Amino acid sequence: MSFLRAWFTGYFSPVQLIEQLRSKPAPQWGLFAQFLRGILDSLLVYLPVSLMGRVPPTPSFLSFVPTERYYSALIWMAPFVLLAQTLMGAVVVHVLLRLMGRHSDIDRILNINGMSALIVGAVLIPWDWAWFALGAADQYFLGISHLVISIWAIVIMVVGLRRILSVPLWLGIALSIIVIPFQLPFAMMFMRSPF
Repeated sequence: MSFLRAWFTGYFSPVQLIEQLRSKPAPQWGLFAQFLRGILDSLLVYLPVSLMGRVPPTPSFLSFVPTERYYSALIWMAPFVLLAQTLMGAVVVHVLLRLMGRHSDIDRILNINGMSALIVGAVLIPWDWAWFALGAADQYFLGISHLVISIWAIVIMVVGLRRILSVPLWLGIALSIIVIPFQLPFAMMFMRSPF
């Protein structure tokens, strides 16, 4: 129950979310949150589009997965790709903090990163389906709108770094933005827009 409470608190109060995360098992909560986000994507996005017989608008970059079966493959790959993306982002933040001589706790960073991914990712699912239902879904529009909506994840990350690791506001913002060029190419290689 406290996991659900923390999840839903993240929609209206990043400060309260971070205070709840402070005493929770790290990195278990963050890893579970990101894995749950991947399961939600698999079951609520990639399974339906696969059953609908849709083909991704961008061809497969993976030679062992043909484009016409890519959504079927994402049902199984998405949770692990998203989990790897979270690990990559947390490692970048941790290493940069350590290189600057600052205190860091990768377990806490994973908790913050994973919960922020679940909070934002759970919103992106109905967002994408709403645009599909309106007949206005386009991979470029969805991609840009996902980046805009993901600003909330940056807010959560900045608040978490500030309150748990005493990272200055400017540095928290910088770190949250710096991870994007590390995570985005990885996501572009494996993930595909559902519409």
